[in-house]
Amino acid sequence: MITIEDIELLSEEEFIEAEKTVEKLIAVWEVKNLRGRAAVFHDDQHINQPRKELKAMDHPSFDAEAEIAFRMKPVVDSLEGNMLIHPLTTPVIEVDETCKKARGTWWSLGIEGLSKYRETPMAILSLGMVPGTHVKMKGEWRILSGNWQRTTKNEYHAGWINDMQVTNTRPPLTKEQDRNFLGKYAYMKDEIRKPVPRPPYKDTWEEYPEETDPSWQYKDL
Repeated sequence: MITIEDIELLSEEEFIEAEKTVEKLIAVWEVKNLRGRAAVFHDDQHINQPRKELKAMDHPSFDAEAEIAFRMKPVVDSLEGNMLIHPLTTPVIEVDETCKKARGTWWSLGIEGLSKYRETPMAILSLGMVPGTHVKMKGEWRILSGNWQRTTKNEYHAGWINDMQVTNTRPPLTKEQDRNFLGKYAYMKDEIRKPVPRPPYKDTWEEYPEETDPSWQYKDL
């Protein structure tokens, strides 16, 4: 329990350091909520329902035109029977000294009801990681980069050893195309899986100061 008297006894340097710590803790909380809202809205990414903008559309490095085109592109004929639930867990978040930039990585264990056209929906078990960089713009946090990276995506009863579904797109991706997209870190039984993308290290912003640099995800690998 910290009292007013304790605060009054702090030196100016200690008080400034305490303020910075509080500001970083608030930033972590806000980034968690930002990513949580993005996960909740996962279902409407391709049906153009009005919602609060969560991405850094005004950032110089962000391709807003491509983002809008992606949201407008249908990947299924009907949403009937489709479901995408991907709760986020195990957040590792590092905020820079200005409290204007943050890197984070989450694990996500998801369940899906997936039909690619008008097929019978398939029960899918999906596990993956969500790395990302976030920036504070006009007083609010926005997602600058970071897409879901699949570890497994399999028909529920088949298991991930014997079945791996590719990313749902139209036209359908080949396994090679999928491997270069969201399946680049997907489990394969004839490979030794590397722990990528890595969570950000404590010194991530000192070592990789540019928010557009993705190298922090592969440190020491």
